[in-house]
Amino acid sequence: MANDISTWTSIGMTTAPSGVEGAPIRDLRQEILQLRAELKECEVVADRYAVMLREGDHRIKNSLQLVASMMRLQARRESGTSARAALLAAAARVGSVAGIHDALQATRGLDAIDLGAALQKMGAALQAMAGDEGHIQVIVHAEPLEVPVALAQPLVLAVNELVVNALRHAFGDRDSGSVTVVLLRTQDGMTVSVADDGIGLPPNHAS
Repeated sequence: MANDISTWTSIGMTTAPSGVEGAPIRDLRQEILQLRAELKECEVVADRYAVMLREGDHRIKNSLQLVASMMRLQARRESGTSARAALLAAAARVGSVAGIHDALQATRGLDAIDLGAALQKMGAALQAMAGDEGHIQVIVHAEPLEVPVALAQPLVLAVNELVVNALRHAFGDRDSGSVTVVLLRTQDGMTVSVADDGIGLPPNHAS
């Protein structure tokens, strides 16, 4: 029995040759250092691309605003009513796209944007289109509400069209009035409405 215990103890105390167990540890440490170096390099590249993307977004936004401004300027020079209205409508559309782009920048990396903020930006652009004197007011009452980008973009463009049509047709010869956009959160989702206090439809209008 004593011999058996002595044999077991001898086997348990046996150690691997010098350097055999240390080699895998050194290899693992070397691999960790290499991965850290590669991760740092990836972070540098990601930061570089992020800066380039921000600069690109800024240039796109400025270009859209410049196009809208040039359209509004050209509209003021036009003597024809239809040409002026067409240029102002196009400027409003470009301004709405710029507003959506700006809202997307504020929520980079997400698939949803604040629809209320996008409508506010759209309203400001349309108010500028309505004229500096502000006789026709574009009013936006919009609660903060995050919605998918795929829903926000067509919705803002649709509201833009409704407001532009109201500005063009709802007031006739009147030089004062308001177009109001309302965004409300509901139990089922949301409601968006566009209303004006213009002259209204003629009595014989067929819906």
